[in-house]
Amino acid sequence: MYFLCGVAYVGSSQAQDAEHFYLRLKQAPLVEMLQYLALQQHQDLLIDDHLEGTLSLQMKKTTFEKCLQSIARMKQLELHQEGKSYYLTSPSGVAANDTHHPTSLMTSSIKLHFAKAAEVVKSLTSGQGSLLSVGGSLSFDERTNLLLIQDEPQSIQRIKALVAEMDKPIEQIAIEARIVTMTDESLQELGVRWGLFQATEQAHTIAGSLAANGFSNIENQLNVNFSTNSTPVGSIALQLAKINGRLLDLELTALEREKHIEIIASPRLLTTNKKSASIKQGTEIPYVMKRGKDKSESVEFREAVLGLDVTPHISKDNSILLDLLITQNTLGAPVVYDKGEIVSIDKQEINTQVVAQDGETIVLGGVFHDTMTKGVNKVPLLGDLPLLKHVFSQKTERHQKRELVIFVTPHIIKSSQGSPEQKTTRVKKSAKSR
Repeated sequence: MYFLCGVAYVGSSQAQDAEHFYLRLKQAPLVEMLQYLALQQHQDLLIDDHLEGTLSLQMKKTTFEKCLQSIARMKQLELHQEGKSYYLTSPSGVAANDTHHPTSLMTSSIKLHFAKAAEVVKSLTSGQGSLLSVGGSLSFDERTNLLLIQDEPQSIQRIKALVAEMDKPIEQIAIEARIVTMTDESLQELGVRWGLFQATEQAHTIAGSLAANGFSNIENQLNVNFSTNSTPVGSIALQLAKINGRLLDLELTALEREKHIEIIASPRLLTTNKKSASIKQGTEIPYVMKRGKDKSESVEFREAVLGLDVTPHISKDNSILLDLLITQNTLGAPVVYDKGEIVSIDKQEINTQVVAQDGETIVLGGVFHDTMTKGVNKVPLLGDLPLLKHVFSQKTERHQKRELVIFVTPHIIKSSQGSPEQKTTRVKKSAKSR
């Protein structure tokens, strides 16, 4: 609640016929009081939208202008007059609303070729601080992917420099993978001996025996520390190698025709820098789950798939860091329980991080599977006679150890970079419309 009283007073010659009045306020809303006072005194008063608060004062024989000056001084506001109109603003709004110093604004448009205009505007306007000066604006046209800037020349130059860094083509990477099963002999035909490289500065000291691989006196040439004496059935021992991938497809095709290897899958993925891509092939096995006190049943699915998940990271020297997750989940033996039997899942997984050059083939292995094949060779008819079959027949057992091998080849897809099209016009604007 506030009180406002005005008393007409005959001004002297020094007051230049200004109308004097008496004013007393107690916790009066600042904006409402100023609007009411201007209305009573028949004056034009423009008030900053950011003004707020209350006011208490008592003045005798004052004029409208002196009253505004006192209020501005007490509230630390800025007051200036243009013609017969008064402007009362906060200090932060003076620079943008100073009619005595009109601001030269530029309107600039930037055509974005690769980045989305909405995302660029969000990046430039988010966070603390602002690239725009007081009175500047930044907008975009979604249909044409055009960025619109209206600001002072210095601010526009800063924004253009940042936009040029953001509006660049995202590098794409094509990932070729070949997932095969092969014997150790077939692997050696491709020129790969697990863990064995040419000596480099990044080599590590050997830990474990190389007897199983046929090497004995070799030092500082293994990239990982693992034992190579023996590997149990279905186990995983992560091993890495690098080979020349130019003739890899021809080599694999030739070995497949000779029945030395089996190509399970040849997935090809296309993704951008630092974005994950995945491919899966297989089935989902349903399981009946019981939860809660009432043992309510629900069906859930578990994947039994052959999958590849890769996330590439391109460095400045065009080497590619690959985050790889390779899984081979297959149906296992049934598990018997009191209400029947359920199917188990044999899970084999490789999760690793490797560095490759553009076009270089990385070989991952270490997932082993032993097979035992039994058969009988016999002479027709004679081999079936009860007393003579042992003479004319022979039992055979063939043990074969096969390994799941993954060949991964990344390729950086080159793309031409375009320069943003920029159009600039200069406009002259005053900060306050008259």
